[in-house]
Amino acid sequence: MYLSYPGVLSPDRVSQLRHLKSIAQGPNHEAAKAQLQLGSHVFEVKDKSSGLFAFTLVDGSYMIRLGAGKSKQLPMAYVQVSSQLLSHKGPMEIESELRDLLRQLGEVHAPKVSRVDLFLDFACDLSMEGWNREAWVTRACAVNQYAEDKTFTGWTIGAGGALMARLYHKLLECKKSGKEYLLDLWARAGWDQEMPVWRLEFQFKREVLVQLDLDTLGSVMENRAGLWSYATTEWLRLCLPTEADNTRSRWPVHPLWMAVSSVDWGVQGGPLLRSYQALRAPSLSWLGARTLSAYASIGAITGITDFDAAALEAKKHAYDVLGKQNGGGLSGVGDEQFFREKVEALTRLYNTRMNPALPPAPEPYQHNEYERQSRG
Repeated sequence: MYLSYPGVLSPDRVSQLRHLKSIAQGPNHEAAKAQLQLGSHVFEVKDKSSGLFAFTLVDGSYMIRLGAGKSKQLPMAYVQVSSQLLSHKGPMEIESELRDLLRQLGEVHAPKVSRVDLFLDFACDLSMEGWNREAWVTRACAVNQYAEDKTFTGWTIGAGGALMARLYHKLLECKKSGKEYLLDLWARAGWDQEMPVWRLEFQFKREVLVQLDLDTLGSVMENRAGLWSYATTEWLRLCLPTEADNTRSRWPVHPLWMAVSSVDWGVQGGPLLRSYQALRAPSLSWLGARTLSAYASIGAITGITDFDAAALEAKKHAYDVLGKQNGGGLSGVGDEQFFREKVEALTRLYNTRMNPALPPAPEPYQHNEYERQSRG
């Protein structure tokens, strides 16, 4: 979900963000201090932004692009809401909390929807490459299919357009990206944890939403069923090609498409995440699994079979690498300080907490009255 908020940044916030952006553009140990706390969110202030937006703030919940000018054509804020947050709370509740955050930056008004993605996750052992491109009857021009290492991963229809569809192997993507939270949601919805899970997703950009007279988030939420129906019956259909009939619009609809197009958007969707943190950090269990693998690898190489001894050996090699990365002591800081700087850099990236602030810059040296007089 992408929302655009009209409004104006306060002058004090513009000055603060410019200062933080300049810090982000500095050396790594200083860039770690380029953070901004709004409520419970600790945002990374990026060293660069995009397009006409001057500043970019990122955490696990939002990517917020901010305009520093007073142009009426450019919104004060353009916000991308993370899919994981949308798996925890409803869009209307999220928007209300987001607007409260943005009020801390300046004057802000009700948002317009810049883009919304509607999707359906379903478990199915049907071969999704069991048809060719002509089976897709669509208003779009581009139809593409994808595979990785001989495994079929999905289709895209209308890539780059105002309306785009994707049918892709979501379970495979989750295993690669580490989105383990979806596996739990699927299991709670009845997934057997074995059958492939696919996602059918439609991306509606603002151009289409305006044509359909859907400008606000409330209007989009009220018309999800209509958007889904338009996408799956008028804009795109998966059909069973009939050789005896060259008129594709008369081809029968594929049974899979009959099922996905008939989803009832008037009922509550799947279960939501019970807990959520606005972080971009890997889980401790994920890190623990990789640490264990590293210990076991060291044991296999060195012949160490005791866990504690393998951990000590790993620590020794990690410390050796730390010293090398620190330039063998030639960087001007000790290894312990260098390690603290690495931790602070990841703290900023993971949005876990605010790092200690930079010390104030020393004031320019001024000669005292005696020195000025003694020098004439």
